[in-house]
Amino acid sequence: MQIGVPIPGWGLAAAVLAAVAVAWWVYARPPVDLTLSQRALLTALRLGALLVVLLLLLRPLRTEPAPPGDGVVAILVDHSRSMAIPDADGEPRIDRARELVRNRLLPALGEAFDVKVLGFGETLAPVDVEALAAGASRSDLAGALDAVPTRFGGRAIAGVVVVSDGVATGRNDVAAVAARLPAPVYTLGVGDPLPGPDREVMALETGQPVGAGSVVDVIATIVSRGLEAAPFDVRLSAGGRLMDVRRVRPERDGAPTVAVFRVAPDPVLPSVYTVEVPVDAAELVSGNNRRQVLVRPPERPRRLLLVEGSPGYEHSFLKRAWLADPGITFDAVVRKGQNDQGEQTFYVQGDPARTAALAAGYPRTRAALFRYDGVVLANMEAEFFRPEQLDMTAEFVAERGGGLLLFGPASLRRRGYLGSSLEPVLPARLVDRLGLTDAGRDEDGADRFAPTRAGLAHSMLRLGATVEETGNRWRAAPALVGSVRIGPVRPGAAVLARTAAETGSARPLVVVQRYGAGRSMILAGRATWRWRMQLPADDRTYERFWGQAARWLTAGAVDRITVTTRGGDAAGDSLRVDVSVRDDEFRSVAGAAARVSVRGPAGEPRLEAPSAVARGAGDYGVSTPPLSSGVHRIDVAVSRDGEDLGSRRDWALVGAADPELEDPWLNADLLRRAAEAGGGAHLEGDRLDDLADRLRAAARTAPRTVTREVWHHSVVFMSLVVLLAAEWSLRRLWGMR
Repeated sequence: MQIGVPIPGWGLAAAVLAAVAVAWWVYARPPVDLTLSQRALLTALRLGALLVVLLLLLRPLRTEPAPPGDGVVAILVDHSRSMAIPDADGEPRIDRARELVRNRLLPALGEAFDVKVLGFGETLAPVDVEALAAGASRSDLAGALDAVPTRFGGRAIAGVVVVSDGVATGRNDVAAVAARLPAPVYTLGVGDPLPGPDREVMALETGQPVGAGSVVDVIATIVSRGLEAAPFDVRLSAGGRLMDVRRVRPERDGAPTVAVFRVAPDPVLPSVYTVEVPVDAAELVSGNNRRQVLVRPPERPRRLLLVEGSPGYEHSFLKRAWLADPGITFDAVVRKGQNDQGEQTFYVQGDPARTAALAAGYPRTRAALFRYDGVVLANMEAEFFRPEQLDMTAEFVAERGGGLLLFGPASLRRRGYLGSSLEPVLPARLVDRLGLTDAGRDEDGADRFAPTRAGLAHSMLRLGATVEETGNRWRAAPALVGSVRIGPVRPGAAVLARTAAETGSARPLVVVQRYGAGRSMILAGRATWRWRMQLPADDRTYERFWGQAARWLTAGAVDRITVTTRGGDAAGDSLRVDVSVRDDEFRSVAGAAARVSVRGPAGEPRLEAPSAVARGAGDYGVSTPPLSSGVHRIDVAVSRDGEDLGSRRDWALVGAADPELEDPWLNADLLRRAAEAGGGAHLEGDRLDDLADRLRAAARTAPRTVTREVWHHSVVFMSLVVLLAAEWSLRRLWGMR
């Protein structure tokens, strides 16, 4: 016998002792005189009744051999949207599935087994074969298999037959679930194994704007199959308004084609961009020709700290460029020299709320440094900083997600930051020498800024709408005054630009990498201000480079309260909302309360959670009910011990694509793996006649048992009645009521 309600041993012992105490207390002081044996008998009867009730509350289970003919065969029929595709011998897959169940499976299995037909999409439920329609938004085959034992209670399951196209859009591994079933799994594929003519928007990616005035890329990946690599249009729209059209031609049939659009998101509200390709007359599936993506409005301006050792032209030009950028705010520290007492003096500009911590030239506390999103060290030798400041800066990048930029000869020459805690953060190893080279005359090409292939595609160096235009703009930029020779680039780092020297080897000029949660960059060139002075007044090369560099550097820096969402791929899906709470040193805040509110596209309330569930130190989460398609607004308010810690607003797009129509062709491999893991076989439509024999053979070789709940037996009820009736009769006989 097993217990259906999990309870620890001490809990069971406590319940039994409580029953004994209650039974004893009832007859400890009876209203009439009873002998010791009479009291003991009545106490035993009351205790027996209480123990029977306690046993029933624990749901006792008994496993016994299954009676002959008790085996159930569950036929699971997929009725998701992909089953409407008309590629099953020219008819919709759902019609073919209905025909197989009605004309082949039920006649073959009905005489030997108790056959139950169940449909599955988002959930598993009984269906009428004749009323089957392909309309479910998901095909959760793993969830359907997992629900079979529960649906049939204690009955033995002789086998499970799955009729599906294998387009499983659930979140769990189908083969792993099939392996846990107590019965063999047989699968039957429906649909054409060869993809038909189709164009599909496979993926749609975009960055999120970093500060006001940001421009982001919308990157669409399209695959065209069976249409002879013919050219086609890719359209970008927002709010029903056509914004751009690109004419593309696949390199070959079935090869992914990438189209990149540059967009400026709405500064206040979230923007939904739609990429679609026209439907060809030969296509069987048109629902995968479009996809949407959400771009959130720009957040607060990025906060930068610029620390410069020896002021020069670059400081003035850079300051003007960033002051004119609405997406950037910065504090500047310029080292002036020593006073009469031999102390370093600094010229500090910026927000008074932050500059008080810069009196010594650089923040000395974690909280003061972590207010910023990025740090720029220009001509600052490593000896200026205390070891703990360098340690703190490395943590700023790795843990805070901040950005670090090093440029200027003083920052890179001699031993520089070699051996310091900041060295691993940098994207290139440093060398123990200066290595400056004069640019010479412009026509010889020495130290010209030459973007690499990776640089031309990088958001930091983007100057034109296309890669070709960007390359032409950089070739027209004036040469730099010189460059600093740096060491080998670290594994995983990217060289975005090199010197374009006609003689000798090209040296890295811009090197970047991701480090921990943040980013780092080395600019080895000197005098980028020449891009401002020697180009026409309306040329924005200098401003765009430094604005885009600041945004890229600080893209990983998050606020103290962050909200992330997962799920919501299809209409009817739920969202998981995760909230992270950090203090001013960006350490986890435990014991906080995060109130989450979700509102639908029309402003209707969809979730009001008084407090999200703590998932770890500083991390909280909650799941929403199923949501309709559209943009949902998420508001989070965080407090602890009655103190308001702040709030956060985010948005999530539900139903951006139809998962059922992503690569919607027959997935026989998945069905085959599920059948093999479940101990059955993957069947063809013309090999169903021996299925009943296979199930009978499996039933004979495997011991069939059923698990039944004891309280369904009449003897349990009768024993409780007998105990209570005997106690009542004896009480009446001995003068008690």
